[in-house]
Amino acid sequence: MRTYDTLRTEVLGLFDVLARTAEEVRAAETERRVGAARERLRDSRLTVVVCGEFKRGKSSLLGALLEDPGLFPVDTTYATRLVTSVRYGDPERITVLLDGEDGTQEETPERRTISRAEIADYATEGGNPHNVRRARLVEIETPNPRLASGVTVLDTPGVGGVYHEHTAVTAALLPSADALLFVADATQPLTESELVFLRRAAEAAEVTDDVDGIVFVLTKTDVPTDSDAIRENTVAKLAEVTGRPAAELRLVAVSNLAKLRHLETGGERHLELSNFPALEALLWQALERRRAKLILGGALADLDGAALALLRPVETELDALARRTEDELARLTGELEQQKARLAGLGKGEAAWRAELRRQFTALARALRSEGQTGIDRVWNTFQTDYLFRDMFLAAPEHLVTQLSSDAGAVVSGVHTLAQRRSAQILREFSTAQGLDLAEQKVGPLPDPPVPPLKVTGRLGDERAPGGGMRAVRETSFGTTTGAGVGFAIGSIAPGAGNLIGLAVGALIGAGIGLAGAVRANRHSDRQQQRHSLQTELAPLRGTQQRHIEDAVAAMTDDLIAAVMAELDSRIRQEHESVTAALSRLNDAKAATRAQAAERTTRLRGRRAPLLDVRRKAESLAAEAAELGRAEQEPGGGAGSSGDAGVPVGETALGDDGGWADA
Repeated sequence: MRTYDTLRTEVLGLFDVLARTAEEVRAAETERRVGAARERLRDSRLTVVVCGEFKRGKSSLLGALLEDPGLFPVDTTYATRLVTSVRYGDPERITVLLDGEDGTQEETPERRTISRAEIADYATEGGNPHNVRRARLVEIETPNPRLASGVTVLDTPGVGGVYHEHTAVTAALLPSADALLFVADATQPLTESELVFLRRAAEAAEVTDDVDGIVFVLTKTDVPTDSDAIRENTVAKLAEVTGRPAAELRLVAVSNLAKLRHLETGGERHLELSNFPALEALLWQALERRRAKLILGGALADLDGAALALLRPVETELDALARRTEDELARLTGELEQQKARLAGLGKGEAAWRAELRRQFTALARALRSEGQTGIDRVWNTFQTDYLFRDMFLAAPEHLVTQLSSDAGAVVSGVHTLAQRRSAQILREFSTAQGLDLAEQKVGPLPDPPVPPLKVTGRLGDERAPGGGMRAVRETSFGTTTGAGVGFAIGSIAPGAGNLIGLAVGALIGAGIGLAGAVRANRHSDRQQQRHSLQTELAPLRGTQQRHIEDAVAAMTDDLIAAVMAELDSRIRQEHESVTAALSRLNDAKAATRAQAAERTTRLRGRRAPLLDVRRKAESLAAEAAELGRAEQEPGGGAGSSGDAGVPVGETALGDDGGWADA
């Protein structure tokens, strides 16, 4: 079976053939559409999100995976505090995005070029405590061959720990992930915060319809420990939170240190002990499947549509030259004139199809609002029946507020995904009815609503120190800035969904981070009273989230309608262009003498051959892409097999070197 990169290269070559043909025959709209489709395929990217609790070895894992250990800062405390994106670029360029000096969120942030040595000064807690440098995001473009096919890797802050906003930042990126690497520690059982996060990750994977895209990685296998019980416990918990049988989990145990030692020495034994080949097989194959389904499928549909538009005039003239009778030529002329008239009708601003599409998208908006409200209700039902009874949230209410805002962000992301699917279905049905193949449209940016300056303490009725309200306003403002930074990060680094959901998710995350800052000190002894206080004080947040869903869906629907209308107008112009050219060719055929007809037929067959070849190859490539999209992952495919390759968990691979380089 050929790889995605091989298929993509061949499809790009076929687009080049059509682009030259369209230019030669002056088919302007087809030429424009071919160029746009070619650029979409050439610039297409998939996103790998690396996440997990702090001190689990995420940054070391990425350095080992990309075989560039100096790229990601590794610290001994809470290392990563910002999202860092890495994609292919030559020459290397590293940019940090900064807020204004007064801490305000600028629509266009300051972009500062930095060196590798300066990354830690912005991206780590040690180098940038409490984000005093006002950093939003670190973007790295580097000529790494493992990223050359269009993969963007995101290194995220750790979930859990004292920096609760890190969990919110990482959770906001889940729906934009095409593959997720969840990094855990082979020497420790999974924590409660990890399990809560994993439940959301599993839900996000279900939404994107790619549950095999989650790969669980156990690091620090080089550290001596009694691991069998830990491993069994980890597998059981993963199966429970994901709802998947243990044998179907994509779980790999690795040693970052062994892989890094392999990079230093070139020793194959270190590579074998690291078990990184099994991890790479799982990850890259998951990306192969997703790219085949999402990227190649759409590109091949665009390719075939353009080839058909260019073939019609050629086929029409060949048909006319072969028939030659007046009746047959008149019939062909009549058919083309009817098509031209139908297209002219479709192109009119008052055409019925426009009203029908608006009706369907209005119905879609109602369904999306309902889905969003149901999701928010589900978040707050979980708050009432689960979160309020968890010691981890009652002991630290700031984590509870962050959790609620993160959950609401996931709801917005889910609504976006549903909008993409339902709108694609509407377009497919409309295309069938009208005989026009349409490209899938992306959802436009979601609005960033204001966040109310709420103060949450969980201590209603207690005396409060003067000035507390101003502190809450200040911290909520800071949270809004941080959350909007998350939204900008999503839009900047995850093209598959980024700009589409970034602002909306960022706003909800910002609400949570800001509110959380106002509840840190709460340690109420009366749990029942504390629950009641939290229910009362958090009620405004629920209202904000519900209103935001309504506003976001309205803006999303407007963007979808505008994009769909533009795509339909383009397809109508392309079809009209093709039919007009066919009529012109038909008139030429009528006027041709027999000698001219014979010569013309030979020339037209020469023009037709490459177009037919493009269609044949496109059909074959579509079959290969479908097979690639269905391909099963075999190496290390289940929890029972992948961990057995390389170093068994708990067995020391590297003697006395130790294993905490996996920080």
